[in-house]
Amino acid sequence: MTALPTADVLFEEASGWYFRLHAEDLTPAEMDAFAAWLGQGQAQDDAWQEVQAMLGGLREPARVIRRAEQATWRTPLRRWAYAAAVLLAVGLTVQNTPWLDRLRADYATGTGESRSIELADGSHLQLNTDSAVQIRMSAGERQIRLLRGEGFFDVTKDPARPFVVQSGDGWVRVVGTQFSVARRDDQTRVQVAQGKVEVSAGSGTPVYLEPGRAVEYQSRHLAHVHGFDPASGFAWRQRQLVFRQQPLSVVVSELNRYWPGKTLVLGDALRSRVVSGVFEIDKPDAVLKALEYTLNLRAEHYTPYLLVLREGNAS
Repeated sequence: MTALPTADVLFEEASGWYFRLHAEDLTPAEMDAFAAWLGQGQAQDDAWQEVQAMLGGLREPARVIRRAEQATWRTPLRRWAYAAAVLLAVGLTVQNTPWLDRLRADYATGTGESRSIELADGSHLQLNTDSAVQIRMSAGERQIRLLRGEGFFDVTKDPARPFVVQSGDGWVRVVGTQFSVARRDDQTRVQVAQGKVEVSAGSGTPVYLEPGRAVEYQSRHLAHVHGFDPASGFAWRQRQLVFRQQPLSVVVSELNRYWPGKTLVLGDALRSRVVSGVFEIDKPDAVLKALEYTLNLRAEHYTPYLLVLREGNAS
């Protein structure tokens, strides 16, 4: 008789699956293996739920880091050195962790959530999905740090107090205007809806953006300024996503930011199929039906949090 796996073994297995399901090189065979593992019984499901909840243990380190950052806001090198030391002391590493960012933020959103905030100076901030910011208002400057995600800023004009947004290793500086800042991994994108903004990164020459213009920066390097389509660039503010001749892989990657769990596309041919349309963020079933019937694909739910798109007619 085969012995049943212990709770520790199941926890270790569930942890391994958790990180594999978030990997970019996840294979169809691994996906099938995970579904088979999860379907073995209640013990596997309990272990999986425990792994997903385990990051709640980061709360206390996050609070410590947040207090350290707030105490030394104006000395970034010293601040981050202190925060890193705190993390090392509690056995963690500095990384782009959504739970940690949300816990040390003044305002944050979860997956699929949007939130509007009126700041103390009368400016308005709208946060997109999975976003987190820290805010500090002083007599001489209004400071926002974008920890993750994306925010749209409608800034009240105040020449005596510039409005500064820090994201990664760059800064956006304005007096009064409307613009968005989006941070994904190490890259930041700035898009302007109204007015004029100054964007700087590293020691290079800043660039100035006017309405309809955008720029990205990464590793302290500014890319070239370019135009963008405000209708699609700001569509998330109306809970919509607009795609024009985009590969399905790009569309699904964007949808994954708004929906819980993970959606995977199997096959290079299907991933490269072109999609155009306006999708409602809060209507995933309608989005899936549209994709099924326009691209001749089939959506299969392996678990409540794992959806696979593959070639074939919708059932």
